[in-house]
Amino acid sequence: MFDIERFLEEKLNPVFKGYYAIWVYWWPLWRRITRRDILRKWQQTNLVREGCTFLDYGCGTGAFTIPAAKIVGTRGKVYALDYFPRQLEIVKEELQKEGLANLETILSNQETGLPDESIDVIWMCDVLHEIKERRAVLEELHRVLRKEGTLAFYDGMKEKVLNYTNGLFSLTEKEGKLFKFAKIT
Repeated sequence: MFDIERFLEEKLNPVFKGYYAIWVYWWPLWRRITRRDILRKWQQTNLVREGCTFLDYGCGTGAFTIPAAKIVGTRGKVYALDYFPRQLEIVKEELQKEGLANLETILSNQETGLPDESIDVIWMCDVLHEIKERRAVLEELHRVLRKEGTLAFYDGMKEKVLNYTNGLFSLTEKEGKLFKFAKIT
């Protein structure tokens, strides 16, 4: 199947990067509108809990990173991973404004650098469709997720996420664009 985003990235790389530079500035405005409903789903499904270790993979400007850091509290830890340094700078600025000390940023496009089975919840919101090496990323997430952990997607790819999770994760819950998976061991 032809993937237009992958084509644009490979053939029109400067244009593709310009697209993301603009995205960094207007996306936070859009996410403020849509975030409320997604955070409600977190509460309904008890996705993020006090004391857990949370990885926001593809965190963007921290629309979910900061709320997760508040929920996990001082006993928990949040990792915010993104490919774009400017987005991580914004996360750090928000972190300082909120006075939170339980968050660490990771600049990467694939590897987390985290220890095996160290994460309770991995969150990916509207990011899987942006990743070129989806299977490799999911293998890395499988490595860092605890046996009883949860991988949660909120993505417009919907059922297509099942093509990439096969053999690594099993679907435990689905509600609209929210998919929750358990690690297959």
